[in-house]
Amino acid sequence: MPLGVKFFIALFLVMFVGLAAFTYINVKSEANDLLEQVELAALRTTDLIKESIHYSMLINRKEDIHQIFKNFRQMPGFEVIRIYDKNGEVIFTTRPEEASTRVTINSEACQVCHRFPEPLKALATKERHRIITASDEQRVLALINPIENEPACYGSGCHLHPDQKFILGVLDVQMSLATVDADIARSRRQTILASVVLVISVLFVTGFLIWTLIRAPVRKLTAGTRAIAQGDLDYIIPLHRKDEIGELANSFNTMTTELKKAREELGRIQDHLIQMEKMASLGKLCASVAHELNNPLGGILTYARLTQKKLASPDLTPERLSSIQEDLSIVADETSRCGNIVKNLLLFSKRQIGEFAVVDLHQILDRCTQLVEHHLKLKNIELVKAYQGERAEVICDKDQIQQAFLAILDNAAAAMPQGGTLSIITNSNLRKKKVKLQIQDTGPGISPADLPHIFEPFYTTKKEGKGVGLGLSVCYGIIERHNGKIEVNSVVGQGSTFIIELPLHSIENEKNRLSFEKSQISKKEQNKR
Repeated sequence: MPLGVKFFIALFLVMFVGLAAFTYINVKSEANDLLEQVELAALRTTDLIKESIHYSMLINRKEDIHQIFKNFRQMPGFEVIRIYDKNGEVIFTTRPEEASTRVTINSEACQVCHRFPEPLKALATKERHRIITASDEQRVLALINPIENEPACYGSGCHLHPDQKFILGVLDVQMSLATVDADIARSRRQTILASVVLVISVLFVTGFLIWTLIRAPVRKLTAGTRAIAQGDLDYIIPLHRKDEIGELANSFNTMTTELKKAREELGRIQDHLIQMEKMASLGKLCASVAHELNNPLGGILTYARLTQKKLASPDLTPERLSSIQEDLSIVADETSRCGNIVKNLLLFSKRQIGEFAVVDLHQILDRCTQLVEHHLKLKNIELVKAYQGERAEVICDKDQIQQAFLAILDNAAAAMPQGGTLSIITNSNLRKKKVKLQIQDTGPGISPADLPHIFEPFYTTKKEGKGVGLGLSVCYGIIERHNGKIEVNSVVGQGSTFIIELPLHSIENEKNRLSFEKSQISKKEQNKR
């Protein structure tokens, strides 16, 4: 999952949980505040009703009390207004059907004071109201306001209320909360809608910023790293910003430039080492080739003198002419043999870099064996070649691959001074698109202590003056540049086997070859400058 998507999801979850909690708390708080205001207003309304009927109750004018109740009942929001006496009988009510009815002490209106063994003589303000549900499922706010026994009541001659009575009755007012509930629901909807709009807006803006400021630059950085991983050191990340990502892109571009310079310098050094090793190998070959050239040249000289004597004879018969032609044919063959030997030496010594082409690996091996064949005969070494199939096409610089093979063959020959067997085996794996080459000798082998170091530069097991230790290290570099692999297996007393794997020719390898040739052409142009 991309980093920007993870950040977006995390932000969404945090905002969702945070705003959900905020919305819930805010709606709950607004509902409580609004309900408290309604309760306070309702409590003041009950006080107003008590004050309105106070004088009428003192003079016992029931008609005035009924009229006052009727007037309040017509006002919006009032459900019912009633007065209970001390025995629970409804003496005044806005509902005629409730007149003269009696409620028990267990009714919800009476339990406010009578829930304790000793009835309460006074109620706190918060305990005077309660919320009940009407038959139409609407909430109703019910308030109880005690009618206390005042001096004006028990001191009047027309009232029979002893002063020991604290409560004469209860004023019960019920007001509908339908309007309040509608306001709370509307406020809840508006708050939720505002929260949703806020979340969507913030997520939209955040997503846009993540895409433009993080995701797009990171994708460019990722594309740059992939290009570098594929060997394209000319890739420049196109980010021109003055923030941390811009600094990272600039640092990456600087690193790529420096890496390119280092690789070019390393390539020049490696090319120089390869040429040095080639010249060293050429010097070694010249010693053995000189012996091989001496034989045909001696034969050419002998047959040339013999032909000269035959031509000097005055008696040239057809038989003599036929013999002279045979001698000249032998001279021509030996001369062609010398020319081929010299041609192979010139091809090997010629410095060619980066000329990759589709080449048959078996032809390269045959050319290498031609160069060392006489050297092997002098040391009494038997050459055995076992090729799988007629051709094994690879994309390579044939001169460099030939140089690597010659170095390994030279080492193998040097390991068998008393003679032995040198085997060259090829095996193609079409499924893996690899060709494996094995060069085996029957020499003394390589000790386990020397085996891990044989591909290190300037490491040699030969006697002083016999080598500088660059041959196998150069071979390793050549095989690596061809996307190949080289390793060695050796058993002391039984010999050594060098195993080389190279990619077979395919479309994908062709693309890699073109990319490599492009980099080599660029390097050549820079060297010319």
